[in-house]
Parts: sequence; C-alpha cells; structure tokens
Amino acid sequence: MTRIPAAIPRRVPPILFAAIAVAYLWTLGRPSLWLDEAWEANYYAGYEAAPWYNRPMLYMALIRALVRLFGPSELVLRLLPCAAALAAIAVTYRLARRAGSRGESVLACGILALAEPFASEAHQLKYYPFDALFAAALILLFERWRTRPGAARLAAYALAAALSFGFSFASIFVVAALAAVPLVLRSLPAGWRRAHLATHAALAAVFAAVFLSFHRGGASDPMLVGYFVDAYAPWRAPWRLPLWLAQASDHLVAFQAGASSGPAAVLLVAAGGWLLWRSELRQVVAATAGALILNLAASALALYPYGVPRLSIYAAPAIAILAARAIAAAAAPGTSRVPRLAAAAALVLALFGPGAASTARRLATGFGREDIRDMVARLAAETRPGETILVNEDATTAFQFYWCRAGKRYPPEGLVVAGRFREDPARHRPEVDALAAARAPVWSLLTHLPPEESDALVAMLRARFDHVDQRVVGDARLDRWMAP
Repeated sequence: MTRIPAAIPRRVPPILFAAIAVAYLWTLGRPSLWLDEAWEANYYAGYEAAPWYNRPMLYMALIRALVRLFGPSELVLRLLPCAAALAAIAVTYRLARRAGSRGESVLACGILALAEPFASEAHQLKYYPFDALFAAALILLFERWRTRPGAARLAAYALAAALSFGFSFASIFVVAALAAVPLVLRSLPAGWRRAHLATHAALAAVFAAVFLSFHRGGASDPMLVGYFVDAYAPWRAPWRLPLWLAQASDHLVAFQAGASSGPAAVLLVAAGGWLLWRSELRQVVAATAGALILNLAASALALYPYGVPRLSIYAAPAIAILAARAIAAAAAPGTSRVPRLAAAAALVLALFGPGAASTARRLATGFGREDIRDMVARLAAETRPGETILVNEDATTAFQFYWCRAGKRYPPEGLVVAGRFREDPARHRPEVDALAAARAPVWSLLTHLPPEESDALVAMLRARFDHVDQRVVGDARLDRWMAP
C-alpha cells in the first residue's frame, strides 16, 4: 500500500495544532449564548432547573463545577466543549498515524478541524464534541490493546469506555461495535477472548446503571422524540427505507466532512474505507460501520436518531481519516506523480475548500448569528416601570441568562413572550393588538427567528406604534416603540 512520503517534519503537526487551538479559543467567548446554549447556561448558573436526562451526567456536573469556581461567563461555559474538540483532533491524529504517514494524518485532522460543523460545535455550550473525542479515543485504545495485549491496556480502554457514558450518549454504539466486531472478524488476541467478553459485559452493566438512573426519561419524552421525527428509520414502511437511508447517510457524511458535495464525499469516504480495510486499520472501518448500524437499529426503535448531523458527530473522526486515506492514495508516488498531486489538490480544494474558507471567516469573527448581550444590558439599564418587553419564544432562554446576570429578577414585570409561529407569522397579530390596547411603551427583542417571521412581526408593530429606536446585530434586533 503506497502512502504520501513522510516529508512533513515532526515539528509541523504540533505547530499546526497550536494554531488551531489559538484560532478556536480566540473567538470562544465572543458571540452571546443562543437558544439551547442558554437553556443549559441557566441551569449551570442556578437561574433555572433542567432535566438531567437530556444531557450527559458527568458533562453537566463538570461544567457546573467550573461555573462555581470561575463564574458563568460565556468563556467558562464553552471552555470544556472546546477542549474536548481540540482533544478529539489530537486523538484523531494519533489514530490516523497507526497506518498512515504524517502528511496523511495532518490532512485527516485538517478535514476534521476545518469542517464548519465540527468547528461550530467546538464553539458552543454543547456536549457533542465529546462524542467525537470518545469515539476516536475508544477505537485507538482498543486497537492498542488488541495489537499489543496486556491487562493495563485493557483496563485503560475499559476506564475510558465507562467514563464515556457520563460524557457522550453515542459512545455506547462505539463500545458495542468494538465488543462485536473482533468476534465477527476473529481478530482478538490469542487467549484474551474471555477477558474481552467479561470487560464488555461489565461495561454493559455500567451503561445500564447510568441510563436507568439519569437518562431513561429522554427516550420517552414526547418533545425530544417528536423533535427528531424525520430521523427515525421508517421500518413500518419498508418501501421508504432505502431512499431514507441513502439521504440520511449522504447528509451525515457530507455534513461531518464539511464537504460541498454529498455524493462526492460519500464516494471518497467509501474509497478510503476500501483502502483502509486492506491495511492495518481495518478495525476503524469495521467499528465505525458497526456503530452506525447500531445507531440505525436504535433509530428504528425511536431511541436515538440516525443522520441528525450534530448527533452523529461521533463519526466525524473516522470520516476524516477515510477521506484522507483516499486523497493520499490519489497523491501517492508513481510514474505520474505530478498529475496525481494536481488531481488530489484540485479534489481537496473543490470538495473541502468552500467549507474551510467559511470556517476561517467564522473563526475570525466568532461563531454566532446574533449577539444580544449588549441589548439585554441596555434593557436592564433603561427600562422603566410600566414598560413592556416583548421577546420571541426562542430568545427567552438567552434573555433570561443575561437579565439575571445583570442582577435583575426573572421574569421582569411586563414581559410578554411572542409565540413561535414560523408557519403562519400572521398569528402574531392578536399579540400586537393586545400590546397596542395597553398603550404602554414597548421594547421588542427578536432573535433566532426566520427572517420572514421577524419582518412580519416588526411590520405589525410599526403599523400600531411609533418607531423610536433600533439596533441590529446579525439576526438579532432590539426596537423601541411608543404608542401614538
């Protein structure tokens, strides 16, 4: 199997990793919290209760501890997910190096780190980067034990797997795949079959205890199940299953790779999988495929969605490694090396260039479409008794966080929450009519809204009030209105 020559000096990977770490951390606390982030932040800061079953147990506990030590700033709240993303990049490099050159491994990490979806999750108060970290770490630790068996290495893998249940919901798919794949491939080290089975039986017991104690409510929560309704396999209508599976898988691969073309990304990853299957890392291919198959089975039972991009980020390290292997093969030495290098470079630029450029722009300006931090600070400083604050439903969690951070009691007197009427923005009219009937000054804070709904609501307010002042930041807008 030919590879890219190891022409990259040893000092280059750590320098590139340091550059990515600086870029990731540079914008970490800039944009304000948005809907789901603020929902979590209100819990960590003590402003609101939250159901534990909807986030991994140890992840929530650790962020709560950080907040108690350093305060609930956006930087502190996002620090742990960002650290997990950076660790995932480092572990992906070590995993790729087991059967690839230094250049190929750097390429895999570049695909992962510069994919806008992965970088975006690294800048949010979400647990998803831990999915990627533990998926790569578990495969790496298992492979180290499988190729050089020993009690200490098996214990290290088992400990990491047990910890993963407190930080990641998707790690169970990887652990289960690692339990089954070596049995199917008959690749277990001689004399370690019983230890392998006993270790995974113990891990199954640990997972069951964690799930039943903290997370079983999530599987039966109507809101959570209904939110991902399109991501559950339609096994009751088998004629729809092939098309659904193809679309979901195409979207999953293209999203995680940050690729501009889904079919091209799928073909590239498939080619990399075929090449890697013939090398020392066939277990990576088998474990990833096994985890996705188990995910698909859970989807059919409506236990865990399949193909939802942010819930499938555990596959991102393997997807990056497979794509890098295919590109490395295209650029491998041969009689026509210059055309091969040119073809590989063109492929990288066409498939990953647009996504990487978008990531670079967002790393320069901050990941976030809206910023309401200063808007809420102005509301806290300038609103007077008798004035109304109109906030759309999806903005209430972030508004609550910054309002409480300003030392105010939530909810404030005069708070009116505008419903979520994305399908029919005209349904806001009774809300505006009620505000106009009160003839009180109104502040409207709108964010995380489709443009057509935001524009329709503002137009209704403009028809019933005199517009006094406005501030717009990205998709967020603060307006002040007076009764005529």
